[in-house]
Amino acid sequence: MSRRPWWWRGWGVGSLLGALVLLLALAGFVGSVSEAVGTVRAFRSADTCADGQARADCFHSTSATVRSTERTGGRNPEYKVRLDGPEAVPGEVDLGADGPLFERLKPGDEVTVTRWRDYATALGRGGVTQQTRDSPESEPEWQAGLGAICLTLACYLLYVGVTLLARARKTAEEGLPYGFRFFGMCTVWSAVAVVPAGMAGALASGGHGHENRGWLVLAAVWAVLLPGVHFGVRWRDARRRRAARAERLYGPRPV
Repeated sequence: MSRRPWWWRGWGVGSLLGALVLLLALAGFVGSVSEAVGTVRAFRSADTCADGQARADCFHSTSATVRSTERTGGRNPEYKVRLDGPEAVPGEVDLGADGPLFERLKPGDEVTVTRWRDYATALGRGGVTQQTRDSPESEPEWQAGLGAICLTLACYLLYVGVTLLARARKTAEEGLPYGFRFFGMCTVWSAVAVVPAGMAGALASGGHGHENRGWLVLAAVWAVLLPGVHFGVRWRDARRRRAARAERLYGPRPV
């Protein structure tokens, strides 16, 4: 059953509104990259607090008691430690691995929580220290990666919205254009390409003085991958269409 033109115009308007929301989110992510870079730079240059020093931008320690530990299953396990202590102590931290400290902890143990600003960066007990996952590292890459995904989705919704508004009657008569599927697949794989680009950015940002490098590498690698994404989707689509044409001409392939 075909839809009336007004139905497709409504979807076109909705798509344009979605694109606008994503572009606003993109502006927010892009604007937060420089702030995230500054936070990482301050974190990497921070020292241990001296006696009487204000604790805003230096590492300081707080005592806490282990309430419980939990290792979640799955392909990406979490190593959670729940804590009791002063108000500044977080109720839960993720140590990210079994060792060297997590496997030794049990309820009632006294631990030292290393803090920087609002981050609980490490737990220590008996001379053994283990870093947590709570740090500003990789935040610039996260912001840039989310911005890239927003840009990808916004471009697709903009294309969909403009096409539906301009061709509402034709779409109602003939169905959705071929480009919806093709560019939809390009959008999906372009978003997936942010993952390897983000990994490259995280590797490039390691070390003091390289805080600005990670998100730039992410953007560059992602831009390099986009033509490959377009070629791959186009090749796969052409192969599918050739197979469908052969099936129409010669019948289904024997099993």
